[in-house]
Amino acid sequence: MKKSTFLLCCLIFAFFTQIYAQIPSGYYNTVNGKKGRELQATLNQIIRNHRSVTYAEVWIYYQYTDLKDNGKIWDIYSDNPQGIPAYEFNFRTDQCVNIGSSEGICYSREHVFCQSWFGGGDGPPFTDLYHLYPADGWINTKRGNIPFGTVSNPEQTFTNGTQIGPNTYSSAPNSRCFEPIDDYKGDIARTFFYMATRYMFQDGNFAESPMTIKSQLQPWALNMLLEWHESDPVSQKEIDRNNAIYAVQKNRNPFIDYPDWVFKIWGSDSVNPVQVTTEPFPEKPRINWFALTDNRTLKITFTRPMKKWTVENPLNYYIGETVAVTGLHYQNDTLELHLGGLFSQNVTYSLSMQHLLAQNMAFLNDTIISFLYPYKVEQKPLLAWTFDNLPARPNVPTMIAADYHLLDTVSEAILYCDGTYQSSVWLCTSNNTTELNAFDGTIVGDPRPAPHAGRALAFTNASANGKSVVFKFPTKGYFNLALSMAVRRTASGFTSHEWEWSLDGENYTFIENGSTTCPLTDGEFVLTNLDLRAIDELNDQIEVFLRLTFDGGNGATGNNRFDNITLHGVPIHGGNAVSLKKKSNRLLIAPNPTQGQFRIIADHLDHLTNTNYVIYNSFGQTIKTGNLESFLIDISDQPNGIYLLKIAGEALKIVKY
Repeated sequence: MKKSTFLLCCLIFAFFTQIYAQIPSGYYNTVNGKKGRELQATLNQIIRNHRSVTYAEVWIYYQYTDLKDNGKIWDIYSDNPQGIPAYEFNFRTDQCVNIGSSEGICYSREHVFCQSWFGGGDGPPFTDLYHLYPADGWINTKRGNIPFGTVSNPEQTFTNGTQIGPNTYSSAPNSRCFEPIDDYKGDIARTFFYMATRYMFQDGNFAESPMTIKSQLQPWALNMLLEWHESDPVSQKEIDRNNAIYAVQKNRNPFIDYPDWVFKIWGSDSVNPVQVTTEPFPEKPRINWFALTDNRTLKITFTRPMKKWTVENPLNYYIGETVAVTGLHYQNDTLELHLGGLFSQNVTYSLSMQHLLAQNMAFLNDTIISFLYPYKVEQKPLLAWTFDNLPARPNVPTMIAADYHLLDTVSEAILYCDGTYQSSVWLCTSNNTTELNAFDGTIVGDPRPAPHAGRALAFTNASANGKSVVFKFPTKGYFNLALSMAVRRTASGFTSHEWEWSLDGENYTFIENGSTTCPLTDGEFVLTNLDLRAIDELNDQIEVFLRLTFDGGNGATGNNRFDNITLHGVPIHGGNAVSLKKKSNRLLIAPNPTQGQFRIIADHLDHLTNTNYVIYNSFGQTIKTGNLESFLIDISDQPNGIYLLKIAGEALKIVKY
């Protein structure tokens, strides 16, 4: 629809304020000072070599790129922005199988830049989402490969006003054309400008059409699309679609980000170079830590907040032939992956992760993490307070450094009894008011290869009821933490131990399972453990704090003795990923692994209608045959295991769990 110049300028300015916030920092740095064809060529270098998806995956990605707020498919050939559409399509279930003979039956994948114009095939243009829109299947077939244009005397008008008829645009060929409604003319224009830029040096297989000369536009088509671009400015729909496709393909449509660059290349402003502010590239996210928390759950945290739908997209992960990701949930900066399939005992599995995008629009480097199945904690001692040479009262220090290390620490490990970091001030005197002392130690819990009893630290005297000590130590590079210690309590010693944790030494959080009643040990040291595995915040930190508070002491000489206080942890592993195994089959099964029901996803579903299939179990026995009608197959009545689906000359493995 046409808009006044004032309104157009206001809209463009408003849109720019929304768009800039989404453009990755530094993405367009190299275009500064460029104009005309040089600008177009520079943009080509930025957006070329995008990640190509399979034609079958296009169906899946429409839920991210072309879905309305109401969850319906956004089909620009049937949508009515000025009113209520006559019909709408449901994602996946209204995907075309049979095109039908009228509107509203199903939606297909429409190449706005026609297949015959770029030579078809399965190269990058074939699945480039920027010109591959979901569209009413019947209207798509009616358009065929005719060019876009303007129609004065339509021979056919579709429900939302889209028309087919003779092309009456000035200097256009005297042939039939396809005219969309005004609300989507700018979308189509910017799609063609993208194609002309993305493929300007990769159009050897492109043909000449009534609208194009290989990847570039015929003069009449360029003039028309410049008018469409100006009359229908960038919409929020295009902004959202641009950002969503960027998360999939890792390239952008620059003419949605900067609409004025159209005129810098093809319009009257091409004599003036582009001026952009050069910015640093955003910091890439990294994996902070990960843990297999049980036999079916893998937890991962990242150094930066992530785009939720990219980390919850199962197409971005690959483990192996018999196991797979069956569920993904990202919340509070932690990703939970639920695993399914047939695992082998004592085998290390590697999870490949690709195309994960952070909130700052930077991609995680392709990564592999490995874990041993089944789940078990393989903690090792990292540092310890053994108190071997600790002096007795009145010379017991109120700050005691850990005296045994098995890791390169980036922060000191100190036990505070002097008021530091919210600890209490403990008295060390030569009379019965003392609250710190030292006695003979033990080898119980000693992490060293050659244990030595040495000395033990004693907390004593009922005057210390309610007092606290604080342990500060590093956990950098480790997770699944635990603290072990040898403890001995006399009859009138402290009966209550209460534990808290902190990351700043000021604000402490109570550890639910950390508070214990310390038993009378009858003169023997007993090994006890403080399990910290559930506290993810303590993992991989430069320094953390644990506060221990005593209570229940009775008498001046009652005491609790501690020795061999040892921090245990599991090292965090990670590495650079090799490429995910590419799905070369035309057919996909989803979900797979499955609990019984699954769908067939294909490049060309219409070719599979009424196709026969056979499913075999692992013994080669036929367990199910059928005719593909709804593309939904159910093997819920079969036991868990591996099955083989043979269909259309292909064999696909199914994992039922």
